[in-house]
Amino acid sequence: MSHIGVICPNTPGHLNPMIALADAIRTRGHRITFFLLGKPPASVAKAGFETVPLGGTVFPADEYQTEFQKLGSLQDRAALKHTLAIGARAADAVLEVGPTVVRDAGVAALVIDQASFPGGTVADQLGLPFATVCNALLLNPDPIVPPFFTHWQPQDMWWARIRNRIAWMGLNRLYAPIMTRIQDHRRRLGLPVPTGISQVWSNTLQISQQPELFEFPRRELPKHIRFVGPLRLPGGYQPIPFPWERLDGRALIYASLGTLQNRVAGTFRMIAEACNGLASQLVISTGNGVAPEALGNLPGDPIVVSYAPQLDLLRRATLAVTHAGLNTVLDALAIGIPIVAIPITNEQPGIAARIAWIGAGEAIPNKNVTLQALRSAVIRVRSDPSYRAAAERVRTSIRDGGGAPRAAEMIEQSVGLGV
Repeated sequence: MSHIGVICPNTPGHLNPMIALADAIRTRGHRITFFLLGKPPASVAKAGFETVPLGGTVFPADEYQTEFQKLGSLQDRAALKHTLAIGARAADAVLEVGPTVVRDAGVAALVIDQASFPGGTVADQLGLPFATVCNALLLNPDPIVPPFFTHWQPQDMWWARIRNRIAWMGLNRLYAPIMTRIQDHRRRLGLPVPTGISQVWSNTLQISQQPELFEFPRRELPKHIRFVGPLRLPGGYQPIPFPWERLDGRALIYASLGTLQNRVAGTFRMIAEACNGLASQLVISTGNGVAPEALGNLPGDPIVVSYAPQLDLLRRATLAVTHAGLNTVLDALAIGIPIVAIPITNEQPGIAARIAWIGAGEAIPNKNVTLQALRSAVIRVRSDPSYRAAAERVRTSIRDGGGAPRAAEMIEQSVGLGV
């Protein structure tokens, strides 16, 4: 048995797939420890893994949670900038506290979320092998691919390539506070200094929980990237109470804005208004961002809950309306359900663009979301069978990827662990 450490953002969208991956690694005979900023999450303890605090006094747990609560009320570029500001503070903590706590835990290798940029430096400082896992949209830059924060689709035109390069350059400027911290730390230790963000990730194995079909064509994709599809526990998510008796047999529409950017009550009301009168029953999950009672009486009297058994509801649904968070999107596509995406920030516009590109749904940029636009998209996606057919093609790609068990096998081979 080997001891493997996990470093990832302490948010459900990153933790849930990483817990599934950790579970698959554990079944291969290894011990797992999570190193996390913020308050120790109950989900990790329930899965039977130990947690080691990573923030110390540099980024105290309560301040970490406060910053993410603030993120929930932000949108578009303001939310992206705030996310990267959290990343800069996280980098300070991980670089200062990480090497000590990881060394003291006695791990033999690390599995690091792609969004945890300084994690690879901790591994290099301690001489540990590590693998990178992308639990969000693939962040790797490529001049022919629009950056993840845009709603653009790939176009093989000179002006599109120039536009992409300018946007990637702008993103690099936003990355600069994080990169400077990593570069300065590595320079002091005499480690190779990265010149770009792609050099902070593993140069032996990078795993993406996207299915390969759900990615734009790329020119500069590293050969050690592997698409395995969604990382999920064998039995799915933990059971969540839900008033099943309230389902009345009408066609079901499931709506969720995830667990981070979900404190915009007006968007939930707009979704309810858009679905009202369409001979359907709407279920809204607020992701604990807004109390259901705070939304008041919504048009169409939808079922509104703080947290929902997402997979179980999607299996009964004909459509998902979502902020285009990757986990919700993959859950829908794994069942072959088409999507109407209303991305809010961060990588969500890029995910929404891929939904539209493969034909599995429609995407409405945040600035263009109106009641009429949303209602029209819901009607089109529900009535046109081509959207479901495209979603079912992605479902097949997901089944072929291998998921968490395949990823665990790759990681074991990559970091040189034996049972």
